This record gives sequence, structure tokens and C-alpha cells, in this order.
Amino acid sequence: MSLFSRGRDWAWGKLIGVLRSTTTRRAVGYLFFFVLLTFILFTNFRTYGVQLRPGQISPRDIRSPVTRVIVDENRTQELKRQAAQRVKNVYQEDTEALTRASGDIDTFFGQVTDLRNPVEVTQTRKVEELTSLLQGVVAERNLKQVNPKQLATYILNAGDDDLERIRQQSHKILADVMDKPITEDALPSVYQQAFEQARSLQFASEAEQIIAIAVCQAVRPNMIFDAEATQKAVDEAVKKVLPVQRTIKQNQIIVRAGDPVTEEHIEILEQLGLQRSGNLGMVLGGTGLFVLLTFWLGIEYLRRYHRDILKEDRLMLLLGLVILIVVLLAKVVSILNIGGRTDVNALNGYLIPASVGPMLVAVLLDSRLAYMVAMILAFYVGMMTTGNQLGFALTAFAGGSVGVFGISQLSHTSDLAKSGVYVALANVASLLTVGVSSGNPEISTLLIGSIMGVLNGFLSAVLLIGFLPYLESVFSITSMIKLLELSNPNQPLLRKLLVEAPGTYHHSLIVGNLAEAAAEAVGAQSLLVRVGSYYHDIGKLKRPYFFIENQIGFENPHEKIAPSLSALIITSHIKDGVEMAREARLPKVIVDFIEQHHGTSLVKYFYSRALEEDGIQRVNEEAFRYEGPKPQSKEAALIMLADAVEAGVRSLTDATPGKIEGMVRRIIKDKLNDGQLEECNLTFRDLAVIAESFGKILNGIYHARIEYPDNLAEQIAAKEARRGNNGNKPSDEG
Repeated sequence: MSLFSRGRDWAWGKLIGVLRSTTTRRAVGYLFFFVLLTFILFTNFRTYGVQLRPGQISPRDIRSPVTRVIVDENRTQELKRQAAQRVKNVYQEDTEALTRASGDIDTFFGQVTDLRNPVEVTQTRKVEELTSLLQGVVAERNLKQVNPKQLATYILNAGDDDLERIRQQSHKILADVMDKPITEDALPSVYQQAFEQARSLQFASEAEQIIAIAVCQAVRPNMIFDAEATQKAVDEAVKKVLPVQRTIKQNQIIVRAGDPVTEEHIEILEQLGLQRSGNLGMVLGGTGLFVLLTFWLGIEYLRRYHRDILKEDRLMLLLGLVILIVVLLAKVVSILNIGGRTDVNALNGYLIPASVGPMLVAVLLDSRLAYMVAMILAFYVGMMTTGNQLGFALTAFAGGSVGVFGISQLSHTSDLAKSGVYVALANVASLLTVGVSSGNPEISTLLIGSIMGVLNGFLSAVLLIGFLPYLESVFSITSMIKLLELSNPNQPLLRKLLVEAPGTYHHSLIVGNLAEAAAEAVGAQSLLVRVGSYYHDIGKLKRPYFFIENQIGFENPHEKIAPSLSALIITSHIKDGVEMAREARLPKVIVDFIEQHHGTSLVKYFYSRALEEDGIQRVNEEAFRYEGPKPQSKEAALIMLADAVEAGVRSLTDATPGKIEGMVRRIIKDKLNDGQLEECNLTFRDLAVIAESFGKILNGIYHARIEYPDNLAEQIAAKEARRGNNGNKPSDEG
């Protein structure tokens, strides 16, 4: 063989080994389910809505699928802008402004004095420097009505008293103009006011202008703009603006065919959920993330509360298949075109039979898990529909939850049909609640939705009844429905047991009652235990009279045969029962009960006889034990204990409550000590609860009755006569 061939064979072997790995198989299954579910949801999402651009010509009439109140964003933004413009600026008072301004006036005149007094500086130089000082103030304050050079000459020629009087008047005018609020924007008018007040002094024109300049260079705002407080006021004003709302009626045309699409059209379509995103990658990614989130919720729930299902590939496949069935049904229903009526098709979401999924899970797997499935499927329904998505999702969840509740109360197969009625009522109630809470319900919409909700309920029941037997068969699951069918006394094996082995039949009924009560007490599957008890001894049909409960009026055949043969006959009813169960195609779980209900227990009576006859050296204990296996579940262990306890208590000659309780506890202890319960998950607390439950029922069945004397009536009459009760006798008259 060539190197290439060996390498190829090695690679194929490795690949096959990886594919056969449980972890790989599960990973591939999860990935396939994820991709398929994401694809279905994504394609369904893409079938809805339009993808228009402003300026594009509408290819068709686009109508609203629902009545909805939308927000006119353009008008709302305009009102907010107007409200913000009406807000006045907020200012904080500067109490130190006048003090600082007065200091600036003194500084100004100090500079003037310094420039006019030096004797070593020429007159021309002094004029230039004073002109420069005044020119700076004039330019900074934009004071065009003065001649700085002329004023500089005046200052040089003025006396000290004149300048002091000018300084004092400057302070007075400054105090007067700053006595009022001054903002930054108001400064030009304050400058004008300073010139006017200076002119009113009737000083020399140059002196008036110098006073005005001194005031203008010193005056400042005494009200400081507070940007933070102003913005807060703007925000509060904008917040008080209520959105401008418009009501878009169901079936109302948003854009007519042939009309150009405007920004307003796009805005309305987006609020109605009709404008699709142009980025397919983002839509696909969002859909995948949504599915991933529901995956995580479901897996985490299973990991916490149903590890047995999570570890069983067969059950996980069933769970995934049920979800896919509902999603595909939702896909089909959501694209239906009923009579070409837009108003009816907009309510298709109420017709999606999402409740069939949770009900199937409740029947086939677990009712608590079914509620989680109802929630996840409600998410999917909301995502796959358009328009009133919240209403569709809530209706799907309400219908599914009520359907699960109805299924969990199942006691007859006819209850499957009743579950459709429950779902229909829940659908109608939820959609009416959503419709009324919208504040603007339309009677026609509620009526059409209610009709669809009722049809949804009945469709769910039909699908449930249709899918159930196939899923039971394919996935080898014994559902409540199957168990109820098997519990019918008219089942061939039970009828045969009643006719040919009536004692065993009666014993099985009592065992069923005992085991069912105990199962309810310890949280096991009570219906499964009861039905398993009915069939656990069907192997006795092969030789019914070899079992003591069927020997009433008959001679005991065991008295004529060896103990070893008797033990063989007794233990063979397990193998016979398994064969009969398989021939009758009973579920595997029932076959397991038949096989395990004696475990590897010892047939004590015949073992003791063998010891008496042959001695311990010649007797093999294993020949007197059942082949097993030991009980592998709570339910199988309950049937074992109920079977042994019923037989033991029935053997009591004087069954008082104390004796019954003692017998029950002794038998349970014997089974425990013999190791029969070591492979099931019963706890010591469970065993105490089971013993108490058995005792209550057995006391009601086998308690000793009070014996009354035959002449009880005569004794009572004599006692009454002795008590002088003659006055109470009826009168002889009338």
C-alpha cells in the first residue's frame, strides 16, 4: 500500500472517529438547528415591508397593516426648537462689578496724571502718549464720536482741580449707570447713556467727553451669563413639549403608486415597521444573535432543571423538531393571503398555532419545560410577524401557557380536544386585552382577530392529535395519552388478567393505588407508576394458580413439588411477563417495570423450605433469587415496594394499624438492607414518606373490623327501657 493510501485511510479513520463522537454529533446538531432556524426567521423578516429612498417613485400602493398612533417627528422638532428659543438667558448678579469698575476709573485717571506731569518730557511727547491712551479706549469700546488728540491737548492744559472734578463726576455717572442690571449685550447702550449723562453736566465739551470715556472704559456687566442654568431651562422647556401624534388607520394608504417618496413617508414607514434596513448583513446578524439568545435561555434552563433531557440526544432532537415544526407553521401562516384583504391578512399572526409546540412538549417531555418553550416560541412569533407584533407574541404565549396547563390536568384522552377550547379562549382574551389597552380599538379588528384566535385553538388541537402518535412512535416516548390508553380496563391483557387471574388483578389495582399515592408524595410520575403497577405481574397469566392470590378454592400445587422448582416457577413470571409485554408492544418503560419490580430479591419462603429439606450446604441461594436487574428509577422502586408491602400486609391475620405500620417499615428496611434500592435515586427521606403513604392507604383497606353481636337491636331496646325512656315512645293514638 502506498504512503498516500495509508495517509488517506488514516485521515478517513480520524474523521469517522470524530463524527462518531457524542460531543461532535451534538455540536453539529446544534449548529444545524441554529442555522436552519436563523435562516427561516431571516427569510420571513425579508418578506415584509419595503425598501424605499427619498425621491424614489413608489412602485405600488403601500398601506398600513394596523391602526397605530405615530409621532410626527418634523412637527415635534419644530415645536421643541420654538420652545428653546422662547427661553430667556439666565444671569447671575456680580456684586463686585461696581467696586472693580470704580477702581478702573481711578487707575485711568492715575495714568492720565502720570502722563501729563513729567517735566523732562516734551509737550508734544505728552500729547502723543495721552492720545495713545485715549485712542486705545476709543478703539476697544468703538467710540466714534470723540477726537483723542483734541482731548489729549485739553488734558495737558487743564488744571489739577479740573481733572479732579472730572474724576469725581465720572464716579457719579458710573454709579448711576451701573445701578441697573447690565449684561454683555447691553454695553453699547450703556456707553450711549454715559455720553448723554456727561453732556447734561454742561461742562466744557472736552471735559464731558473725557468723563464719558472714563466711564466707558470702566463700566462692565454686573449680570453674568449662566450657561449651565440656561441650558437646563432650555432642556426643561423642550421636555414639556408633547410629541405631535397622528393616527394612521389600518389599510390607510401611506404612499400611492407613482408618487415620489418623501422623508415624511420614510419616517411613517419606519414607525410602522414597514421600512426594511438596506444592510442585509446587519439584519442577518441581528437575527442570529436573537436566535443565539433564545438558545442560551433554553440550554441554561435545561442545564439547571432537566439535565436528563439535555443529556439525551433523542429527547433534544424531539425538542428541536417541535420548535422547528411550529416555526415552519408560523412561516406558512404569516404569508397566507386570505381573500386578498389587507385588513384580514394584517391579523394573520393570531392564526399561528404556536400553542401546539408547548402542548406537545408538555405531553411528550415535561410541563414545566413546556412553559419555557411557550415563551421562546412567543418571541419567534413576534419576530416573524409585522404590525401588532406585541399582540401576536402575547397571544401566542397566553395560548401556549393555558394549553400546557390544560394538558397537565389530563385525565382522559378526550381532554386533548378540550385543550383546543382552552387555547381558543386564552387567545381571544389576550387579543381583546391588548386591543382594549391600546385605547383606540376597532370593533372589526377585534372581531376578525377573535375569529382567528378561535380557529387557532381548534387548529392547535387538531395538530396536537395528529402529530402526537407519530412523535411517540418515532422517538419511543410513552406519553400521558399512551398511559391513559393503557390504563383502560378493556385493554386485552388487563381483561385477560381479570378473567384468568382475578387475585393478581385485584392485587395489581391495590399496588397501583399504593404506588401512585407514594409517587405523588415523593415527586415521581404518578400516572406512569399506576399504569406500570397494572401490568407488573402479567407474567402470572402463564401459571396463575401457582400464585397464592389466585388459589382461593384450589389446592396449592407447590405442596407437591420441590422448593427449587417452585422458586423457578415463581421467578419465571418475570421472563414470561416481559415476553407478553413485548408481544403486546407495551412501551419499554412498562417492560422495564416488569423486569425490575423484584430486582434480585430472594424467594424467602421456598428458600427456607429448601434449607429445611436439604441443608445449607446443598442449597445455592442464587437459584432462589430473581435475575434482576434492580430498580433503576424511583418509579420502578415504588412498584417493588408497593408490591412487597401489599403482599405482606395481606398475609396478616389481625391487621391492626400498628401491625400494618410495622410490616410496612420492616419490608422497606429488608429491601434496603438487601441492596435492592441502591441503583435508584430514592433518599432516606423519600423512604420515610413512602412508608407513611403506604400505611394510610393500607389501614383503610385491611384494618380489622369491629364485630357486632347478632342480637344488637334487642340489647339496645332493653338498655333504653331500663333508662326509663318510655315517655319518648310514640303514642298509640293516631
